[in-house]
Amino acid sequence: MERVATLRGTARSWIVWAISLAVLSVVSFNGLSRSIEKTAPEAALRLNPLNAQARVNALTDALNDNDPDLQKLLRMATSGLAISPVDSRFHSLLGEVRLRMGKKEEADRLFRQAHLLSRTEIDALQHLMVRAIDTGDYAGAVGHIDVLLRRWPKRAGAWTSLLPRLLSDHGAYEAMVEPMREGAPWRGRILYALARQEEGLGIAYRLLLDLADSDHPPERSEIEAVSRGFIAAKRYEEAYRLFRFTLPPGEHDQGGFVYNASFQPASATSPFAWQYRNTRAAEISLTDEAPLAGATVRFLNAPARDIVLRQTLLLSPGRYRLLAKVDASNLRAPRSLYWRVGCLNPKRELLRLPVPEGSYRDQNFEASFVVDGCALQQIGLATDVISESWQNRYSGQVRFHSLRIEKEDLAEAER
Repeated sequence: MERVATLRGTARSWIVWAISLAVLSVVSFNGLSRSIEKTAPEAALRLNPLNAQARVNALTDALNDNDPDLQKLLRMATSGLAISPVDSRFHSLLGEVRLRMGKKEEADRLFRQAHLLSRTEIDALQHLMVRAIDTGDYAGAVGHIDVLLRRWPKRAGAWTSLLPRLLSDHGAYEAMVEPMREGAPWRGRILYALARQEEGLGIAYRLLLDLADSDHPPERSEIEAVSRGFIAAKRYEEAYRLFRFTLPPGEHDQGGFVYNASFQPASATSPFAWQYRNTRAAEISLTDEAPLAGATVRFLNAPARDIVLRQTLLLSPGRYRLLAKVDASNLRAPRSLYWRVGCLNPKRELLRLPVPEGSYRDQNFEASFVVDGCALQQIGLATDVISESWQNRYSGQVRFHSLRIEKEDLAEAER
């Protein structure tokens, strides 16, 4: 009897050991499967056929191939749906397979089922948004876009090419602009996406003007993005009009051939306003407090290869005069310092107005130049420094109280 009891105890020990080994194997295979589900999803699926994420990754990778085996994908998606019937991703993936097989109605049903299971399932949202646009349900399309941009803000690039078509409809435009007036968090992404498409620039322009009198007026970065879109499309006059029409209250009186000619601190960040920042070579500050009013450039005893103080101009053909009122204190500029007016398209120099070395106060410098065959210009402070040679160290300080451009024939008439 003792021997039988011993054998039974040994058998139980072997059974427990076998079960433990099986459990450990399952856990091990499952852990290994999870570790490679992104990099090698098909291998992960062989290790654990119940790994839903691996199946989703494998299906997605296969659908991105140029010539996928749709019958194989159909079996994979159907198996995934059988294993996880409430996983919205398998409904969407099966819908995508059916769509590619020409089964449009069944695909629509599957995408709608995925959307019922999860309102934020991205493939279903994108499909339903496109479908809503195709059927003229623009309010529905805007609703899907709202969810897409709130839940998947980084995945907007896949469908933003549809925005100009959508927003060309009056109803869709009104449905879109309403949440934008209320400061929707995705507003900037819509404007940036429109600004990158020439056919969307006019719509972006209209949106910004409509938002100007709302409780959440356009951010300066949003205006700048659309302005740069117009400039990239060589629609310079529209870019400039947008800049002027969206100026904050109190900054409208700073207009002229050079905007903000007296360098007052301003909120405008458009290319048509002063662009400036500090570099290793110079510190730049703007103030309206006398007697320091203007733009002060303090050089840091270093090679001044790049000074960032510039503005884009829109001058019509004609003859002009550039006038600068300048102070300097121990200014040393071994490779010259000057204001340069250049044509941006085509690139060529129109004028250099030198800024002398030394110390002086309230000096007026001027020079004439001609604009001809040049649709867009830029004015900026520059040097002839090419390399970072410490033999060309700039030091001292220069302050520009004003920098104006006048039409020369008008200026002559006033003298």
